[in-house]
Amino acid sequence: MGYQYWPDDFPSEYRTPLLLKNRRKKSLGERIPARYVLTLLTFLGLGIQYTQRVNLNVTMVAMVNSSFIAGTENDTTMDECPNIFISMDDNMTTPVGHRKEGKFIWSPSTQGVILGAFYYGYICTPLLGGRLSELLGAKWLLGGGIFFTSVLTLMTPMAAELGVVAMVSLRVIIGAAQGVNSASMYAMFSRWAPVQERSRLLSICTIGQHVGTIVTMPVTGFLIQYDVLGGWPSAFYLFGSVGCVWFIFWVALVYNSPAEHPRISKRELMYIQQNLPQTSAERKTRPIPWGKIVRSRAVWAVTVAKFAGTWGFTCLLTKLPAYLADVLHFPIQKNGLINALVYTAEILAMFLSGFTSDYLRKKNWLSNTNIRKLFETVALLGPTACLLLVPAMGCDHYPVVTLIVLSMGCYGMIGGGDIPAFVDIAPELAGTIFGLANGIAGTTGFLSPLVAGIFLDKDHGGMFQWAKVFYTSCGIYAFGAVFFLIFGSAEPEPWAVSEEPPVTQSDLSRKASVRSDIEISLSIHASGPM
Repeated sequence: MGYQYWPDDFPSEYRTPLLLKNRRKKSLGERIPARYVLTLLTFLGLGIQYTQRVNLNVTMVAMVNSSFIAGTENDTTMDECPNIFISMDDNMTTPVGHRKEGKFIWSPSTQGVILGAFYYGYICTPLLGGRLSELLGAKWLLGGGIFFTSVLTLMTPMAAELGVVAMVSLRVIIGAAQGVNSASMYAMFSRWAPVQERSRLLSICTIGQHVGTIVTMPVTGFLIQYDVLGGWPSAFYLFGSVGCVWFIFWVALVYNSPAEHPRISKRELMYIQQNLPQTSAERKTRPIPWGKIVRSRAVWAVTVAKFAGTWGFTCLLTKLPAYLADVLHFPIQKNGLINALVYTAEILAMFLSGFTSDYLRKKNWLSNTNIRKLFETVALLGPTACLLLVPAMGCDHYPVVTLIVLSMGCYGMIGGGDIPAFVDIAPELAGTIFGLANGIAGTTGFLSPLVAGIFLDKDHGGMFQWAKVFYTSCGIYAFGAVFFLIFGSAEPEPWAVSEEPPVTQSDLSRKASVRSDIEISLSIHASGPM
């Protein structure tokens, strides 16, 4: 607790009660910093939006008629790796009760169109969302986007009954609505994240996306397996309802900027404002310097790095289950466990890299640009080295799994690399810049599976064709790493920060008043980390 000085003749019996009274007067904002509440709710919100994005990947298995697919599928594929799990899982080859067939006669190509429809909408709105969040504030754009997709998620079973066109249209709209969210997050934290905490706060929020992916797989599988509320529709009802409940807390507890927050402590407000880059009150009306953005090497460096990382991530997200099943013959139970392990490794690495990069910055051991380059290089070259070795391991199951887990663990180093770099280079236009980069990187949502599909159409169980998939990802990873290493920067671009306004007498008086307020506040508040 902070020190309190008393006059020598002040009775000692009154001092302790007054200290306790000062303690009881602490507001909620003083006990739970408002920026941490924002981080937690953003973490949960992005996790919810990912449950709504990927749950269709799991429910599709139960929605379609698998006997129809089996009748049209070409089974003439090479089977190079022995199925070592037959003997150990002998009593599991015949399930207890047959899986209930779905009612929809959707061919594999039709399923691909439905699953890819999300990304056709997603790539259209990040830039718009980033700019709108800077003009209108990110609270309602981010919160409203998740609420809107939650309502649409509740409507998904009805859309499926209406047919393929309705289903595709719904998924395109969900993708477009979610496209604004990540860009809005960057615009929000450009106002809320002190420079010393930027990496860790943004990393925690981004981790929420991957937690959502991990949670979705087993929960959706459980709901389908035990036929809860009709089976697969219950997954959409659950994740849609959770999103609606989350929106209530978001509206009540989140504000666009620290200055608007009614419950934030004066100490936290001063701390945030003193540790943000200089911003302009006129930034909403200033035109976007598109020419300078397009010519900025720093913008293109972080955009290329994000595209490269997202390509590899998307390729594993969409194709890893098939590789484990078709080539290595992992049973479905182990397949799901390995997928969860892969993304858990990424989450842990992202969390640690965010804290480590902030620590390096605090100690001034490296410049901010060198910190970003260091972590981004590991994030992209680490997976390159691991995936290059996967084909060389052949059918050696567990070394292959170890390399894949390590590759995603290395990729998690983006928590100290490109994730905070958007706010570093463009404090006032972080939402716009991220929207531009995320829109370009979002094309990997359909390009990466498409390229992999071209290779695997010839033989989806052959090691040679799968090696082409891994080597393609490695090449893109390596290109992104080299490009960022050469052209990357974490210094604010001149066109993305405000010039320091001339100091007037009124400014000096205001600063003196603020300094006095800080001194008074610190005299009555407990000391300690925020």
